[in-house]
Amino acid sequence: MTVDTMLIVTTVSFLGMISPGPDFFLVLKNSLSYSRKIALFTSLGIIIAILIHMSYCVAGIALLISTTPILYNALRYVGATYLIWIGIKALLAKNRGSNYIGSVSNSRIITTKTAFIQGFLCNLLNPKATLFFLAIFTQVLNENSTLYDKLLVALIIWTEAILWWPFVVFIFQTQTIQRRYYKVQFIIDKILGIMIVILGLKVALGS
Repeated sequence: MTVDTMLIVTTVSFLGMISPGPDFFLVLKNSLSYSRKIALFTSLGIIIAILIHMSYCVAGIALLISTTPILYNALRYVGATYLIWIGIKALLAKNRGSNYIGSVSNSRIITTKTAFIQGFLCNLLNPKATLFFLAIFTQVLNENSTLYDKLLVALIIWTEAILWWPFVVFIFQTQTIQRRYYKVQFIIDKILGIMIVILGLKVALGS
């Protein structure tokens, strides 16, 4: 694989990763609403899900998913339902305590296991993630590409995920942002909940 190809993979995958989507809004919500540990476990779930995406892309299964309507639609509807469920939970949540860095108390707690599962399923069940990664693989690789080339593409994308998602957590866990968020916490929670529901509906409708 040439250096130019590696740069293309790095750039395209990073741009796709940083564009606002279900993963971003979930990490944003958990970074603002819970502790850094909880938010990092949400990111870890996304990172592990991306590793699974990379595994089946290397194996060629992503092409099967994208060309089999039943499999693709099943993935789409399950993913959409999960996103809508997360969004509705955020909308129905009550403002029961502060959570900015240095706050004395916080009654809005979820377990690290729940946070991990949220991130994992949010990314894994998003069919657009499947198509996005498949597009990268099919555009930069061909029938003559070696296993090494495929693994290198997967490694580039996964490394970006490992760096990007914890970075998002640390940005939104800074004291300045947390304190400002605390002042309008209830409103932002509802806005993020609405955004996640809208994204779920968009996934369901295939738009």
